[in-house]
Amino acid sequence: MRAMEGLRVLSVAVASGKVGYALFVGQRLTDWGTSRIAGLSPTVAVRTMRKWLARFEPDVVITEAIPGESRKGDRSRAITAALARVARDKADLLDVTMERVQAFPNKYDEAEALAIEFPELEPYLPKRRRLWETESPRTILFEAVALAKLLFADPAPVMARAMG
Repeated sequence: MRAMEGLRVLSVAVASGKVGYALFVGQRLTDWGTSRIAGLSPTVAVRTMRKWLARFEPDVVITEAIPGESRKGDRSRAITAALARVARDKADLLDVTMERVQAFPNKYDEAEALAIEFPELEPYLPKRRRLWETESPRTILFEAVALAKLLFADPAPVMARAMG
């Protein structure tokens, strides 16, 4: 495994009908994206994740540990679990599962703060939705970035837990 500053970290987040990823080399954001297709089912998500693993060759994969009281639905939970299993089954990959702590009043404030830290994401900022509008598929991208930032904030205990 590479030195911490050179680790390739793939952070993956799931929400209703969408999956987002953010790839970091060290703490530098190098690639990101979203997939509605991966949000269709656990089977499709697993195929998508395998493609991402082959393309990005990460050392670490981060997925969300979804607490019982979360508003995430059954499909999002099943997809997240399937993605974590794919990562866990690869011997040369460190699978990290973390509970995502919401540090902002809402996901739009969080996205704006992340776009300041990562200016390359500014064009992807989701528009604040009105009550009757559906959520932008771009919000999941910022959830993936936020999940990675949790690891970077205090990597030692998280990595130690993941390594057993």
